[in-house]
Amino acid sequence: FVVETNKKSKSDWIYVKDTVDYFYKYERTEVKFSPIYMEGRGKYNSPKKQREIEQKISQYSVTSENNYSKVIYCFDCDKQDSKEDDRKFLEKAKKYCKEHEYEFVWFCKDVEDVYLGKQVDRSEKTSNIMKVLDRYEELNRNV
Repeated sequence: FVVETNKKSKSDWIYVKDTVDYFYKYERTEVKFSPIYMEGRGKYNSPKKQREIEQKISQYSVTSENNYSKVIYCFDCDKQDSKEDDRKFLEKAKKYCKEHEYEFVWFCKDVEDVYLGKQVDRSEKTSNIMKVLDRYEELNRNV
């Protein structure tokens, strides 16, 4: 999971990991989740972050020939419904993810709004994280 926050805060990763653990059952010895911190969403496509992703994939793949990795980017929508710059940024980020065969997860308005209920009306709090995670047969949603 590539998240917007930094290593010191870890807040986005905490929310994402708690979502997985709460809503899904998975074999913890067979599925490994690793966070990569963007240190700000504008750094999503930096060479440094790309190297970090490639290193994580390489580390995991050498432990077994059956291992595979999937990269899931998590972005806050911010004010994409009212700010042109935010909307364009998300379009570019989504295109980048598609070009690299990465998953694209969004939180509207941001991850804290989705999980903590602050700043936006409940009806506006949305994310596609469950749709993305439901695609993985290794994860079975808790009922």
